Amino acid sequence: MKINVLPRSIANMIAAGEVVERPASVVKELVENSIDAGAASVTVEVQKGGMSYIRITDDGCGIEPEEVETAFLRHATSKIKTEEDLNAIYTLGFRGEALASIAAVARVEIFTKTRDNTFGRCVTIEGGEIVESDDAGCSDGTTIIVRDLFFNTTARMKFLKNDSTETGYITDTVNKMILSHPEVKIKLIVGGRMTVSSPGDGKLLSAIYAVYGKDYQKNMIEVDYSEDGIEVTGFVGNSSIARKDRRGQVFFINGRYISSKVMSAAVNEAFQNTVMVGKYPVAILMTKVNGNFVDVNVHPTKTEVRFSDDKKIYHSVFWAVKNALSVKKYVPEVTIKPQSMSAAASILRNEAVKEQNKATQLDINLLRDSFFKTPPAPAQESKPKKVEEEISRHIAKNSFFSKDDISSLSSPSAPAPEAPKPELKQEPKPEPKQDPTPEPEGEKPKSAMPKAGVDFSVVGQVFATYIIVQKDSEMLIIDQHAAQERIFFEQLLADYEAKDIPVQLLLLPQTVNLDSVLFALVCDNFDFFASLGFECEEFGESAVVIRAVPSAIADSDIKDTFLGVAELLSGGCANAKKALAEEALHTMACKRAIKGNSVLSMAEMESLAEKVLSFEHINTCPHGRPICVSMTKYEMEKQFKRIV
Repeated sequence: MKINVLPRSIANMIAAGEVVERPASVVKELVENSIDAGAASVTVEVQKGGMSYIRITDDGCGIEPEEVETAFLRHATSKIKTEEDLNAIYTLGFRGEALASIAAVARVEIFTKTRDNTFGRCVTIEGGEIVESDDAGCSDGTTIIVRDLFFNTTARMKFLKNDSTETGYITDTVNKMILSHPEVKIKLIVGGRMTVSSPGDGKLLSAIYAVYGKDYQKNMIEVDYSEDGIEVTGFVGNSSIARKDRRGQVFFINGRYISSKVMSAAVNEAFQNTVMVGKYPVAILMTKVNGNFVDVNVHPTKTEVRFSDDKKIYHSVFWAVKNALSVKKYVPEVTIKPQSMSAAASILRNEAVKEQNKATQLDINLLRDSFFKTPPAPAQESKPKKVEEEISRHIAKNSFFSKDDISSLSSPSAPAPEAPKPELKQEPKPEPKQDPTPEPEGEKPKSAMPKAGVDFSVVGQVFATYIIVQKDSEMLIIDQHAAQERIFFEQLLADYEAKDIPVQLLLLPQTVNLDSVLFALVCDNFDFFASLGFECEEFGESAVVIRAVPSAIADSDIKDTFLGVAELLSGGCANAKKALAEEALHTMACKRAIKGNSVLSMAEMESLAEKVLSFEHINTCPHGRPICVSMTKYEMEKQFKRIV
């Protein structure tokens, strides 16, 4: 077989396939070059998903006129010079492949000028070949226009998506650039309309607002941690903005966007037991490390990196996030949208008006009959009595007349009045009932008494599930099941970590029948059950006898709890031992905790509320559901129109 040396044009196309995957790849490489050039402002313009037109304009340092054509040669770069430079890369670009790859598969124009030169340089390239090169008048910085991407590699076109999808990829790329460099003002213009714009004020929180909006910005928790030469800063989102996927987790190493399973795992572990099961926390983290700690020369896209010590980076990210979460306890606030409130108020108002109209009409009819109709004959004495009952029921209810007035109006012997003007009288106030054991003067009811050391008052329970608490100027609503589940879990976890789970022997051992698969799993993991406080052994061919259980669940359904823990094993033992144990403790706490629709005494509610409010940093059950939500006095008064 004869070996051929490929022409430079074909070799460039093959190499370009690794760097230029789609229009978003072009945007990424060119914006990175602009940032490396020290640009303070970058504008990205695209049309038709970037396939027909991409323009990147920056105010960076520009390229010297005599070096513009050289910049489009493969492996031509200003970022590194020697082999040692590869061990400490701090720039976004360094391989010298981006411009050559883009020019190989598109029609490219570049206008560039340095601040020291009077004129700039314009170079036109098609398919990797220089078509035109001449001096040009242009502003300081660089403008690159890319047209007809993949015009000479039509086979590549069929792998691209529609224009809107490709525009989405470009937007995502620009968003990551905004987050990675908040000090650079970046704009994205799609089809002549600006879609993304960052202020470039150097504040990451401002960049988050530009990319994700107000809801994300106001639910962010700041991260600031440094240890062993690794600095982790940025923000993580509280549990209210957790997502169903990991796309909300964005990581940067020395200003470069990367994809890292190690860092993602550290964030998820730090959020363990604080977000809903099946959801992932939001995190935008900036990590600064020594250049020789990370290898970015793994793939042409430079999003995959290798760390010299994965455990070290995992440890730093984990504690950075964990410490941030321990600073402030997040309590969701109940708010009512004005539109919804207006609609509800309108419905209630209309219903009230209807009922009032009915009652008013009935009262008028009765009064008219009573005042203006001729008194009936004695033989029809029963009819006025009925009228009297109706008048008493509908009129006395509104305290318009006293009983004597009503009696005189409806009496058959009373003469027909000519122009009655009933005198308004006020019903005498009923005498207060005497309590055989009156409260001492000045003592408050028990429900309003604050607990010692904690400033709160339990108001009561609603729907036999939620406890209402007043604390300062807000109303707290506590989910009794979630609260007690967290309390029990923290107790069990502390005992488990201390290897001192209290165990209670059962007077009557309980037998649990299992299917063949679950029976085998349980028998292989008796040590695991023992670490949780269960003492069990085989009992026949498909059953297990439980002789002792953790004291914390002794008063719950033991069989149901044991089965819940056993079923965790059937999900696969790929989980680390501690993670699996925590899941088991979740189950045990959940089974023991008081359920919804359970009426509590005032003492029980006060005890539960006091424990909840004593949690400094936790406000979720082990499965991530909120324990407590709040409604401020201000928000409530807004709804009642006391505050406009």
